[in-house]
Amino acid sequence: MKVLITSNGERLGRWIEGNPIVILMVAALLTVGSIHYAQTITMETETETFVDPDSRLYVEFSHLYNDRFGTQSIVVLVEGDAATSPGSLKAMERLTRQMEAVDHVLGTVSIAEMVMEVEADATGVRRVPDSQERIDEILEVLERTNPAALNAILPDRRHTIIPIDLPTYIPQESLKAVLPEARSAVAMAEFPAGADTIVTGEIALGDEIEREMNTSMGTLLMISGLLMVVALFLVFRHVSLPLLPLPVVFLGIIWTFGMMGLLQVPLTMVSMAAFPILIGLGIDYAIQFQNRIEEEFQRGGSVAMAAIETVAHTAPAVFIALIITGAGFFSLFSSSVPMVRDFGLLCLVGIIMCYISSLFVGVTIIHQMERGRNDRNVRCGLERRGKKSPIAPLIVRYVTFILCRWRIFLATALVLALVGLYADTMVPIETDMNEFIPQDLPPLSQFRHLNDIFGGEDQLNIIVQGDVIDPSTLIWMDEFGDYVARSREKVYGATSLASLVKSYNGGSIPQDRSEVAAILDRVPDHLKYQYIDGHDTAQIILEIGDAFESLGQVGIERLTNEIDKDLLWFEHPPGISVTQTGEMAVMNSVIGALTTGRMRMTFIGLVLIFFILLVIYRDLVKAVLPVLPMFIVIGWMGGVMYVSGMMYNPMTATLGALILGVGSEYGILTMERFYEEKEKTEDVMEALLTATGSIGAAIVASGLTTIFGFSALIASPFPMTSSFGTITVLSVIFALFATFTVFPVLLIRFEYWRRHEATVKVRASNLLLMPFRRLKD
Repeated sequence: MKVLITSNGERLGRWIEGNPIVILMVAALLTVGSIHYAQTITMETETETFVDPDSRLYVEFSHLYNDRFGTQSIVVLVEGDAATSPGSLKAMERLTRQMEAVDHVLGTVSIAEMVMEVEADATGVRRVPDSQERIDEILEVLERTNPAALNAILPDRRHTIIPIDLPTYIPQESLKAVLPEARSAVAMAEFPAGADTIVTGEIALGDEIEREMNTSMGTLLMISGLLMVVALFLVFRHVSLPLLPLPVVFLGIIWTFGMMGLLQVPLTMVSMAAFPILIGLGIDYAIQFQNRIEEEFQRGGSVAMAAIETVAHTAPAVFIALIITGAGFFSLFSSSVPMVRDFGLLCLVGIIMCYISSLFVGVTIIHQMERGRNDRNVRCGLERRGKKSPIAPLIVRYVTFILCRWRIFLATALVLALVGLYADTMVPIETDMNEFIPQDLPPLSQFRHLNDIFGGEDQLNIIVQGDVIDPSTLIWMDEFGDYVARSREKVYGATSLASLVKSYNGGSIPQDRSEVAAILDRVPDHLKYQYIDGHDTAQIILEIGDAFESLGQVGIERLTNEIDKDLLWFEHPPGISVTQTGEMAVMNSVIGALTTGRMRMTFIGLVLIFFILLVIYRDLVKAVLPVLPMFIVIGWMGGVMYVSGMMYNPMTATLGALILGVGSEYGILTMERFYEEKEKTEDVMEALLTATGSIGAAIVASGLTTIFGFSALIASPFPMTSSFGTITVLSVIFALFATFTVFPVLLIRFEYWRRHEATVKVRASNLLLMPFRRLKD
């Protein structure tokens, strides 16, 4: 296969050299088409990006819970000495009346509504009393008759909330459109002095996070681009067009956007991280082609032959590196999380587009510009003077130093890798989503302030199907909720359809089904929404506070398993089925899949790379060589994460595939150049030093450009992005270090071993044939 790839390289080089206009016209058409299709890309944040739509988990969550009971709330927090004053309650009434007229709002709950209900029962007039004494008297009645409902929105007399409930099945745009309406309604409600208001909740926090992401990512990408320019000027200035790799790779990124739109690959919070990776890999492809063509120019051949030789020798090597890189990303397809698979697909498409851009457009531009410059030099009688890279001699000296002390370096690298692989199993997993966003973000502080007062809002949801308004079913729901709240320490409370019926029937459940139906007819629709759908589906809500902070992913999984056992033990009435689902079940499953599956993805990637190299080269040594350094780098990174106290998150969980994708190509390109030089000399050491000196400058330029670009991400205000940037930079640094430390040692030792084995075989063959030769003589 390697021979086939190489044999076609020269023909492709002659075609590229002879058809510049065709190539540039096709590139222009691809760019126009990509811009068109890029406009069709959709941003996905729905459940489908976390859970496979064909899975049982998704079906239960989407159809049993989300479509029937799922709600999100905009929360208005009212605090201060006047939180329960007549003026505040009247402002709450104005606020709720205005918000209940807004599209998609299911309803609101406030102490004003509860006070007016009691006042209406007592006086026949539904209004907020003008007297503070009367309000305090009503609140004392509610504390005796309905303490759970009151404490949920009024834990003390200085703090209360007004939840504005919306269904989760409506589009995100519709959810966010209600937010300015809520802020406007709060302002128009005119709360009195001494009653401060804050509009908070998950919707308000999410809106601010998205705004902050858009602002910070634009700034970070601009800084990243500037740092890449600096890196290219520092380490790639020996070529005539040191900044050319940047527009070439950005052209590949534009084509990638177009392919995303054409293939309908959505953009998710994980797949957004693919673009820095693609810029790093695409820069490498462009630099390798440009470095080789400059090297050919310096040898004094014609411009045309320089382009042909570059494509003939570099295109196959880079293509093999692309295949191996793709194998690393292909391992992400083993994930059960759709957005991780989309990330892998996006990376695969992106590296192909960047390779095509570098090979056809990059080589064509350099060839045409050099041909024009060469023609001018011929007319003026000038000779082209190439510049040598100042880095190459330093790399040769460094590699020579390592090879002279190879035993201690190799032993140290292996020991650190094995220790790191063990330490990686003890690296903790960050499961608190609030830790992924800027900690000084005002809406986050407000959201945490809300949770400090009212507790977290995480829930476990149990869907009950059957004749849910039958008294026996309601009694079972009531008793099961009480049992779980008493027996499970981390379940702080349970509410259900039974709780709702009891609150409207003096604290008891009727014995007749028709009485239950009559009671439910009196309950406002927005209060019933969370507890009953039709007459055959109901919900039990188990309150578990801020679960990810208090329990973590493992603790939540253990609790849900215990609840499943309780559902089996606490036998439900005949004809009733129960299912545990909800947002917490989905997020817990997703975080577990994102983080605990990382070792499997890494192992699959390593095995794929090994077998692909074996097929390409049909040589066990060449198949093993690029895999071993990346295995060592993965171990080093695990050790660094453990020692530094870093944690895995949904972005850094792809670390293994990232290292395989970015680092393996350095080894492939070095190995390819080594065997190319080995064909010219019998001295293996000379071939290795020539190869590292020639291609090393390009690899360092590519690596440093990637490092400089990703360094900007470390300054991100988002801890998840900053952590991803830090880990990416460290991974590239370690991959570069291994390429010039571990890889040369392995390469030369395997080659010496191969020669020794060949010599032994020849000697053994001669010894076996010696008697026959004597007989012949």
